[in-house]
Amino acid sequence: MEHRVKFKIGEIEFEAEGSAEIIERERSVFINTLFPAAIDAIVRTRGEEKATQYIEAIEQPLIISPSEINHEQTNSIPIMSSADDLSRESLSSFINRHGKLSDQDFVLFAAYYDENRNSNLSFTSNSVKQYYIEARRQKYSNIFELLRLLVQKGYIMDDELAENKKPKPYKLTSSGIEYVKTYQPKDSTVEKPRVSKPRKARSKVVSEYAHLSVDDLNSQNYPEVKSLRNFKEKMMMALYIVLSEEKGEWFKLSDVMCILTDIFGESATEKQVEGVFNREKLWFKSENVEGSTKEVKRKLLNGGIDFAKNLLISID
Repeated sequence: MEHRVKFKIGEIEFEAEGSAEIIERERSVFINTLFPAAIDAIVRTRGEEKATQYIEAIEQPLIISPSEINHEQTNSIPIMSSADDLSRESLSSFINRHGKLSDQDFVLFAAYYDENRNSNLSFTSNSVKQYYIEARRQKYSNIFELLRLLVQKGYIMDDELAENKKPKPYKLTSSGIEYVKTYQPKDSTVEKPRVSKPRKARSKVVSEYAHLSVDDLNSQNYPEVKSLRNFKEKMMMALYIVLSEEKGEWFKLSDVMCILTDIFGESATEKQVEGVFNREKLWFKSENVEGSTKEVKRKLLNGGIDFAKNLLISID
């Protein structure tokens, strides 16, 4: 059955013919897309005051039933009335003037702003993501959970006019609108005292080789450690010098770090030292440090000593 509907909002007219479903779909496109564009055109050509009177006449969307479509309609269609003039306000400024909002409150306020400022009567999860971007707010980690909670509280509901659309459209309920209009900013002047966790006192590990110097090791009798090509050569030569000068034979990780950095002035990390230990296991004998089940000390074996001696020969 064919129907025809026509209505007028100020100087802006809408007319459609067809089935009830087609007319409702075209009306929805007109209200959500064409009507805001027409208002913008009026603002540019005739001034903001003329356009404002059209916007203030808008309330809830018209639900057109087949029985109501058989005659022409010339009355204005109310969508939403709002005391706020949002034409010159960004989403960010609108949110900021309501104080510090929770993420649930933020979604309600953003949807309310979008509906009144842009005539978008429904919103989706993608809309919410865009709200966060426009408001320069850090995005909530689970948008879908946020929307589920708002539905559960009765502040938003499925948009029955956009059935089977993806992502699912929602719209504010009367309770949601009332919540925004009567919202009282939370008192942000009283802050909970922050309880700082006491830091663990870190005891500095002192190596038994910390008292040595390059003079104590007669380093002039050996190749300069800095002149060697890579970290493994530098580490093995440093340990060999300590061993040869009979200053020690067992080395913990902290000892190797002390010898390389404090005595020979080389840059080294624990990861580099452990890398040599792990790759060249046959060069070292390993034992647990007395009184510890985790700390390990190592002693140079013939394989490591021969490697260092070959470095002496190659440099000579």
